[in-house]
Amino acid sequence: MTHWFDLTSQPSAEEEKAVRDALWAANAEAGHPWERKGLTLPLRDAAGTVVGGLLGATAWRWCYIENLAVPPALRGAGWGRKLMAAAEAEARRRGCIGIRLDTYSFQARGFYEKLGFAVIGQIEDCPPGQTRFSMTKRLDAPGPVAIPWPDAAAPRATIAPGGASLVPVLLAGLSTHSVAQAGPHGHAPFSLAVHAPDEAQPAGGLYGYSFFNWMFIQYFFLPEALRGQGLGRLLMQRAEEEARARGCAGIWLDTFSFQALPFYESLGYRQFGRLDDFPPGHSRHYLMKRLTDGET
Repeated sequence: MTHWFDLTSQPSAEEEKAVRDALWAANAEAGHPWERKGLTLPLRDAAGTVVGGLLGATAWRWCYIENLAVPPALRGAGWGRKLMAAAEAEARRRGCIGIRLDTYSFQARGFYEKLGFAVIGQIEDCPPGQTRFSMTKRLDAPGPVAIPWPDAAAPRATIAPGGASLVPVLLAGLSTHSVAQAGPHGHAPFSLAVHAPDEAQPAGGLYGYSFFNWMFIQYFFLPEALRGQGLGRLLMQRAEEEARARGCAGIWLDTFSFQALPFYESLGYRQFGRLDDFPPGHSRHYLMKRLTDGET
């Protein structure tokens, strides 16, 4: 055996970066460099304290809304719509052709649908008794009508370009709401790092995390020299064993038309959603494999 791999439930930042960078380098070699640019909109109170906001990024001419949180005291006053409108305006300015996001049945599907988003795929029992929805909105059409500032007569908050202080506020707000509606999310990372003999730096591997009783495989990459030997299948098998040990109901991931769709399908994964023109001229495929209803 010329290479080996190990599993850890506490991957280091260096291990995650090694797998991610190797995958992004392969994408660049395929003609699709990953040029991610952050998009952050903090929501501040009159004292300037960040109380919520929107966190996202743009890449491959698409915008991804990662987190959106408005504190209870400001809900119902239009701040969520204003944040989304500001993000959409910036996405259009950057030349994006669409926006994508994920939400849960206990969160804001109806809110996003009112803004023109549509469900392209969903995972049942994620978390148990709930559903995770992947939603998109194309921006090929003309821009939206301007939304007036909420509470314009006596503004209680402002929206502005943001910084690092936004992230913990958003995560805290979203976590509080999620726990109240669906119980603890149980976020726990793991990685499988592939090493060459006597090499500390990983040559490739797999990185993911369990969340709401499902496992998400975020990054998976093997260099060309290690392909075709069954190592990829072994890595996915070990990931599935770890998911079962954690009591996960299933595994989900996404891949692109220029990556490994047939490979995942051969392992029993099925498509539950698809996003066309991501990146332009290609498609992004959302795949899942249930582990608790007899599927193997």
